[in-house]
Amino acid sequence: MDNNNPWLRAEIDQWLREGVISDEQAKILYARYPVMIYGRGGVRTSRGGDGRWGKLIFAALGVSIFGMGVILLFAYNWADMHRYLKLAVIGVSILLAHGAGMALYGADRQRKLGESLHLLGTVLFGAGIWLVAQIYHFDAHYPDGFLLWFVAALSFAWALPSAVHGILAAVLLVMWSGLETFEFQRQLPQTSWILMFCLLPLAWWLRANSLLTIVLLSLPLSYVFGIWGFGEQFVMPVLLLLVASYFAFARLAVGLANPEAKNVFESVGRALWLPLVFIGSFIGVPPQQGISAVAGFGLLHLLAPLVLASAAWLWALAKSGSRPADKQSWLDSGLVLGVLLLAVVPAMFGADMTGFGRVVFNVVFLAYSLLYVYRGTEQGRGKILGLGCFMLSVLAFARFTDLFYSLLARSSVFLVLGLLLFLIGQRYAKQNTRRKLEKPRA
Repeated sequence: MDNNNPWLRAEIDQWLREGVISDEQAKILYARYPVMIYGRGGVRTSRGGDGRWGKLIFAALGVSIFGMGVILLFAYNWADMHRYLKLAVIGVSILLAHGAGMALYGADRQRKLGESLHLLGTVLFGAGIWLVAQIYHFDAHYPDGFLLWFVAALSFAWALPSAVHGILAAVLLVMWSGLETFEFQRQLPQTSWILMFCLLPLAWWLRANSLLTIVLLSLPLSYVFGIWGFGEQFVMPVLLLLVASYFAFARLAVGLANPEAKNVFESVGRALWLPLVFIGSFIGVPPQQGISAVAGFGLLHLLAPLVLASAAWLWALAKSGSRPADKQSWLDSGLVLGVLLLAVVPAMFGADMTGFGRVVFNVVFLAYSLLYVYRGTEQGRGKILGLGCFMLSVLAFARFTDLFYSLLARSSVFLVLGLLLFLIGQRYAKQNTRRKLEKPRA
């Protein structure tokens, strides 16, 4: 059966960007024409996504390999070429790539190919930065080359507009920040603000969930680089605050014109939150002097995640459309807010949350494990059930070495865990059998 809904939703995105329809009209159209997936299990609604991951991956791989081939081709005779010929080769390659991309980008059917050629031109521009530096033997601050390359990628990301250029820009910005932090001990908090104000709006405007995913993954990393000089003790609470705000924005996204972003915020948030909670079960929140020990712009940079998480959660809980509607949703939100209120916020203001924090993180990690087990068995979701069982096993093995010292206690833990996993498997099988029997026959 044909499914034209992805095409129609792409058109809705374009109408929204051009101002043909309003946000409210876009929400109505999104709800009326969901992406339907036809498979062996029948028809189901897609969980979202812009459907561009495959295209972006193959475009990036193809462009990178082709660009590398071009560079190696000229590198074969590079030493024998005159420097003016070298400059001409660099300049002409960049102009040809962008010129061909411009010619094809205007045609609707060739837009993806044109975007790929523009990406090739941007990759060649980045290679050209280092080649020109080599030709003239520039002894410069080499991370500036990544900054210049980032500016070019960001410019094309907005000018075209192009999600794949936005992804390249995000990667280059994090690389620049990391090099400055660890090679030259220079903290650059502004990189996080650039991500939030230059790339996050672009991902939202383009409805490009692939770009949104990369930005959300890059933001905590760049933020860590920015606060590294203020003290390593601030890394854990700041990361937890930033990631906690993702869950609030996931709830708020439901009522906006891009409801599919909810899945991105939730998936990225969960992928970062659960490992952080597990790490916290070992170390709690490290002792610190509190944010009052930091002055100037550093204090603002440390307070920003706290303000962001607080404002996002207050907004999400106050707004009727984004407020949790059932017990499981309230439990999800309560686990996040419990970590913030019981461990993170007190640590930010100087309290020693090492011991009590470990207790909080262990209880929260165990609660997540049991919640996923319950959801997996009740809803027949094997992946969620597998994640819950895996988390239970990991927690038991982790506490095996630092909590249970006697052989009797350790053997008891494994006996209880094995019995619990067996009972979970039996219940999951029974629930699946019941669902199959209740399914109406065609």
